[in-house]
Amino acid sequence: MAVMESRGPIVREPHMSMLKKLFWAYFLLLIFEGALRKWIVPQLAGPLLVVRDPVAFFIIAEAYRTRKWPREWSAVVGILTAGILVLCFVQLVVGETRWFIALYGLRSYLLPFPVAFIMGSNLDEEDLRKFGKCTLWLLLPLTALEIAQYMAPPVSFLNVGAYRGSEQLNYALGHVRASATFSYVVGPMSYIPMAAAFILYGLANPRFVKKSALWAASGALVLSIPVTGSRTLVFLLTAIVACVGVAAFFGVSQFVKSLQIIAVLVVVSAMVSRLPIFSGASDTLSTRFSQASASEGTVEDSIFLRVLHPVTGTIEESISRSNWLGVGLGHGANAVSALLTGTPGFTVGEEEFPRVINEFGLPAGIAFMLFRGFLALMIISKALARVRDHQPLPWLLAPLMFWTLVFGVLEQPTEQGFMVISVAFSLAALRLASVPVEPAQPINQPWQQRKFSWGAR
Repeated sequence: MAVMESRGPIVREPHMSMLKKLFWAYFLLLIFEGALRKWIVPQLAGPLLVVRDPVAFFIIAEAYRTRKWPREWSAVVGILTAGILVLCFVQLVVGETRWFIALYGLRSYLLPFPVAFIMGSNLDEEDLRKFGKCTLWLLLPLTALEIAQYMAPPVSFLNVGAYRGSEQLNYALGHVRASATFSYVVGPMSYIPMAAAFILYGLANPRFVKKSALWAASGALVLSIPVTGSRTLVFLLTAIVACVGVAAFFGVSQFVKSLQIIAVLVVVSAMVSRLPIFSGASDTLSTRFSQASASEGTVEDSIFLRVLHPVTGTIEESISRSNWLGVGLGHGANAVSALLTGTPGFTVGEEEFPRVINEFGLPAGIAFMLFRGFLALMIISKALARVRDHQPLPWLLAPLMFWTLVFGVLEQPTEQGFMVISVAFSLAALRLASVPVEPAQPINQPWQQRKFSWGAR
């Protein structure tokens, strides 16, 4: 039996080992949950929506048991939990919310943040390296599956949806949006940017993973973009590349390293572009962008429709309807809609801001979304500071973290899972030690023997 001291953190590694096994269970279930729902046990597609919730409970319980609870987040979690519980109780007493719908809503809002904070406080550098390595190697079979799904007809077994009788979302030119092992395309839309962050970090830090993994994953990443068919994915990857450019302004060696990274990406893209599947999928992606432009207008129009209008329109509508208490937690979930009406749908809004405002009510909803926005900005500001300290990983994870934390739908299991993982990885990366700066090297030293580190002046 492990011995625990009366004060301080855990003493014995077995406790921490169990906690990290739970982290891995959460991570792998996130990736393969859709495969279970679509192909392996489709009759359990509904219950499998919450398959990670028991793991989340165990993570929280194990963190308390082993004294690995992140005390710096105790006040935040306490206030958040108390506020949501009070709101839920009032909605049950005053409104017409059913208790099982309220419970479903509570698990969507109470579990993700403690799990993210626990993971972020307990993952170390070696853990992040292992997760990054796993992410890169898994990208290869996931991309192969995406190619098969892209080439298969919409009615193929490969393209079944997560609900009985459903299919994947339409793409263009008779194709569907490849979803790999995830339930829908929202999975690759988040997984690929996470892989991109690890690839770029590996190119900047040779000790992170082997070059063979980086080259193979880079090729898979470039190939996965057109077969997935997600414009959001393109925007997120563009933002990550922009982060590399911003980091280049922090010193001469960052600029040199950025040029090296861009050169690698150009070479890989040139090699992959020669594949017939890439050429055909690129035409499909171009068609998809043209269709979206025809319906939504320019990029600025699309941003307004997807980001700004849901916020302003929802606030105006809530004020006009005096929506101060909300319709009840959980009512915006597709699973609840399927339970009540027989078919999944968006009963209180498709985007996260309208969904939260309609469920929480205007005052509590705005407070909850402001909390998420401030948390994202706090992580981003610290991530930018770490670039100065020669540690770029949290900065490379920032676009995905910001998107999932601010715009991710917490009642959508896959988006909720990637919010947890991206926030956890970002917080853990903020705690990484700075990359040692290499001493100045003689001019006459052969260039093959010179080493570069991101951040060396």
